[in-house]
Amino acid sequence: MSVEMVELSVKPAEPLRPAGILQQNRVFLDFFWDLAKPDQEVRLKAVENLIQYLKTENKADELEYAFKRLVDGLAHTRETARPGFSLALGQVLSAFKDVSLQSILDRIKVKHNLQAVKKKLARNAMFGNLFGVLAIQQSGRLSKEPQVVLGCVQLLQSLNQHKQHLKDLPNKTMMDILTEVTAEVFEEVLLGSLQADLQAAFSAPEQLQLLLVALRRFPQTLKPKKLKKLLGSSTIINADNIPKLVEVLKMAARSVKKELTLPGVALDLLKLSLKEDSFQLFWSKAITEGMFQEPSGPTHYLGFRLLGSALPLLSSSQLKEVLSGEVMLRYGEHVVSAQKPDRFKMAPEMDAYVWDFLQACGDSDRQLAVMVGFSSLTHHGYPVVPSVWRVVQHLRPAALQSYVAWLKTTFLQPQVDELLDFTSRKQKDKQQQQQQQECPVFRLRKWIVARLSSIIDNHQVKKQEELTMDVAR
Repeated sequence: MSVEMVELSVKPAEPLRPAGILQQNRVFLDFFWDLAKPDQEVRLKAVENLIQYLKTENKADELEYAFKRLVDGLAHTRETARPGFSLALGQVLSAFKDVSLQSILDRIKVKHNLQAVKKKLARNAMFGNLFGVLAIQQSGRLSKEPQVVLGCVQLLQSLNQHKQHLKDLPNKTMMDILTEVTAEVFEEVLLGSLQADLQAAFSAPEQLQLLLVALRRFPQTLKPKKLKKLLGSSTIINADNIPKLVEVLKMAARSVKKELTLPGVALDLLKLSLKEDSFQLFWSKAITEGMFQEPSGPTHYLGFRLLGSALPLLSSSQLKEVLSGEVMLRYGEHVVSAQKPDRFKMAPEMDAYVWDFLQACGDSDRQLAVMVGFSSLTHHGYPVVPSVWRVVQHLRPAALQSYVAWLKTTFLQPQVDELLDFTSRKQKDKQQQQQQQECPVFRLRKWIVARLSSIIDNHQVKKQEELTMDVAR
């Protein structure tokens, strides 16, 4: 037996640590394990318990340890864990306002320095920086520390070059920050740093959306004269910029091909066109001509989704114009062609847009314009919307009465030329081969009868007895 072993064996035993403290620390450490677990409920509970523990114990060393673990966890190898650590860090910063945001930002930049980290861990470090900024933003204190705002924006700008990993998340976070800061902070602190990003507005969808958010948030700073200096034009939507906007919208459409959503930049441009009184130019040139010059695909779906999203924003006259135009016609062609198996169907989304619009709209004239517009979109006389259409139940009594009157008039005196009618190539071939064919008027009347019957049979449609009797006659 060696001397060392003898000495070790006879060394006096150290006093045991009290079990209570040991158990208490075990509970404290478990919070961080739970933050990394895949179950969201477990992570949220861990955040809540961690805050409560730190407030109750109020120990400086444990708070310091918590910050270290939370900053480290921002770049966790498990992707589902990062949001948990980010949320926890934001909540701790919110609870302990004496802790400087600048000190935490400095920690994040040092810990997740992309220049110092190993190559195989670079992607994790990118997300560490991103989730670190998100945590600081979620603390609710960011707007009170302008220099930290600037530091966060500059860090996000440096992350923008890693789009293959982060996509447009840095830009989206910058937009969120812009919605929180004051005009004074934007003009005096951020504008200089964002100059290059704003000048590159037409280079990518996220760059344009950043400008649109800034313009909407700080119109007094980004006046026409300032826009002229940044972009070369005092407005964003004008004839000279249409080709650039079309290219940006095409990029945006392709970027959400898998998500099946409307890119935010498209809706922001629509709202801007209404504000700048350039809607007709935007709709006719950028959307009708720009999005539909390509074969059916993402750009068409952007146009259809923008049509649906535009319903609550347009006046009665604008609704009539849009719902009788080329985009609507292309939508009808899509509905007919999508009836084939394994084809993507846009109709359920459009039904949801119309449903939401009618449910929220209190203007009977605008409700009527939408109902007549969709009912007038016909395929060889037969409307493309179903005769039993649940959206009818949201019509106000005045709109319902006017709509029924329109249906009756159209049945008795059909004006086919006033419909937005189209005929598929396949149907044209059939017409040449068949001498007897259902005429458009017959097809239209057949649909109207079914539509009126569905209105009467639907007990959720708010209608007066007089209307029911009138239809029955």
